[in-house]
Amino acid sequence: MNETQLDKALNDPLWRLSHKIGDIYEMDGVGGWKIAYYPLFEDGKMNKPYNEPRALVEKPALFNGAKGTDFREVPLRFLKRIKP
Repeated sequence: MNETQLDKALNDPLWRLSHKIGDIYEMDGVGGWKIAYYPLFEDGKMNKPYNEPRALVEKPALFNGAKGTDFREVPLRFLKRIKP
């Protein structure tokens, strides 16, 4: 059976040991970000591969007084893990 790009990524120590869905992170000095989905391989709009590991992160937010969720695609180098 051929190993897919996703299989390779999920078996990489970066994801197996260091970053997991639900872990809490700080980004730009603001905590409370959680990894919602990983790994991201390419820009969904441009269909161009990313050249570094990225994840979709989420954080509760207020938008004009309404509760919602702020989602962002970010390189892992911008995230500082606070707790697993």
